[in-house]
Amino acid sequence: MMAGFLRRLFGGSDDGGDDPSARAPDEVYEGVEIRAAPVKEADGQWRLAGTLTRTVDGATITRRFLRADLLASRDMAVSSSLAKARLIIDENGDRLWTGDTDRPT
Repeated sequence: MMAGFLRRLFGGSDDGGDDPSARAPDEVYEGVEIRAAPVKEADGQWRLAGTLTRTVDGATITRRFLRADLLASRDMAVSSSLAKARLIIDENGDRLWTGDTDRPT
């Protein structure tokens, strides 16, 4: 159980889902590709998660986010993950793309 939590926390998945970076973005917002990637939890709920990708100075940078929010359905989690991603972009601006490129958001 703890191993599954840690795997999800650091970018793994237990939901059998696809790799978000291998598919088209769900949305492009302020020049940032957003891919929702909710994580299915043991209790049947879905945790908000996703990736933000942008090319800066010729380098593609991807930031992952995983939030504590849990929702009852995958569709609700996708919608909420996209909304949370837009908020992360609005609140962080260009700071989001500086520093360690492997740092989770």
